Amino acid sequence: MTPGAGETTFSLNMDSQMERTLILFKPDAVQRRLVGKILSRFEDKGLKIVGMKVLQVPQGLAEQMYAEHEGKDFHRPLLEFITASPVVA
Repeated sequence: MTPGAGETTFSLNMDSQMERTLILFKPDAVQRRLVGKILSRFEDKGLKIVGMKVLQVPQGLAEQMYAEHEGKDFHRPLLEFITASPVVA
């Protein structure tokens, strides 16, 4: 991503011994109010949530995320779905 182009950039200083995983709650999970229930499942398994952010996926980022599906019948609906309402990351 290019800073200043309407995108957010993140920089993490990570301990090389710690594994981190990005969890993305897509719009349907947010709309159905499932985020808390799903997060508690991760915590019940002993995983630690170190950060969380609610954001609207910009069109450009969505196109990058799903570039491998370009030209397929479901590509446009997928972009519309992921950009329609907020996600939790």
